[in-house]
Amino acid sequence: MNVGDLLLDRSILVETDFLFGLSARDKLHPYVSKILEMHRRGEVRIIISSASPIEASLTLLSHGIDPGTIIRVLELMNAKLIEYRVKDYAPITLEALAKAMELRGKYGMLAFFDSIHLALAITLDIPLLTSDKVLHEIMKLEGIKRLSYDAVGII
Repeated sequence: MNVGDLLLDRSILVETDFLFGLSARDKLHPYVSKILEMHRRGEVRIIISSASPIEASLTLLSHGIDPGTIIRVLELMNAKLIEYRVKDYAPITLEALAKAMELRGKYGMLAFFDSIHLALAITLDIPLLTSDKVLHEIMKLEGIKRLSYDAVGII
């Protein structure tokens, strides 16, 4: 999907790599910053997968980060999103979870949270922005709308 197509709908679903990209130390930070600016100007509408804050928290816990630090990271993520007026989250519904389980059954390499992000994109019929190569391959096989950071002209 190219930028012109994106601007027709304007909504994009973002996942956990976007949240980590809010940090200036993350490799995706320059690209996430540009997308945040596009959102603030009304060129796109960012919708966050509701599974992403949970996945981010569990990822940090699995790396041995203490809960107090994780709270601070989540607060900083939230502050950055508020700064750019990003407030929409895609709710995890029973329909989306059933679709996620269907996808996990079909694609054994699909991680649990990635299956939820993908299922939300399908059930909401909006493109998923991700840097995850496995997700891109599955979306291509399934004919699902997808965006990579280079597709919005920032890589």
